[in-house]
Amino acid sequence: MRIQSQIKAILASLALSLSVSAVTYADTPTVNVKEQFNQPDLQTALAGTPKHKQQADLSSLSGKTGEMLRTTDHIDFWFYDAWITLFGDRDYDGYFSGFSLEFDADTAYYQAPVYAIVYLGKNDYYEPFHVTSVFTLYGESSDDSVLLESDLVTGYPTGDYDILIELIDAATEKHVATIDAYTDADLSYQSLESADFDQPYTSEVVVEYHAGSWGIFGLLALAGLVVIRRIK
Repeated sequence: MRIQSQIKAILASLALSLSVSAVTYADTPTVNVKEQFNQPDLQTALAGTPKHKQQADLSSLSGKTGEMLRTTDHIDFWFYDAWITLFGDRDYDGYFSGFSLEFDADTAYYQAPVYAIVYLGKNDYYEPFHVTSVFTLYGESSDDSVLLESDLVTGYPTGDYDILIELIDAATEKHVATIDAYTDADLSYQSLESADFDQPYTSEVVVEYHAGSWGIFGLLALAGLVVIRRIK
């Protein structure tokens, strides 16, 4: 009985350590993002507008449901469209560790400073993975789009993910627009996995040679007989 209780205690401790490590791993995903802003040549109009400044700390944000992120009564901002391109599939399983996301947002104002929070999620629940720098919208111009190239490094198991983009007014810090899988099919069911899951399968081939009862000396002797017969 005493041995059984000790075994149970060891197993419980092991299960707890595994669950803690799994939660820690899942809760700390790593993503590398490169930003590119397509801005019109209106430098005089940009006077006093913060450019390429990180607006919010990602660690201060938390996961939200799609319903919470889609709730906004602003009509002066909206998304025109979003485009996705997948890349980086080292194990050729159809799931990619990188993607480029380009989006174009518009406003009823002549110009407005904004930034975006980008989320990945499943089952209409989303976790933030990037906050863009502040950029400027110019009315309904198509020349003020934003391009993000994202590499998922760790923390994203193989699966189909939805992408959601939340637009924030940099002047008021208010959520003013959202685009997601419900409004743009390009943002739904993207086949993704982080690089730690995108590992090509390698196998080691071991070739063994067996000389049987002859042994190495027997094979050498046989080779000598063949040579002698050829000389004769």
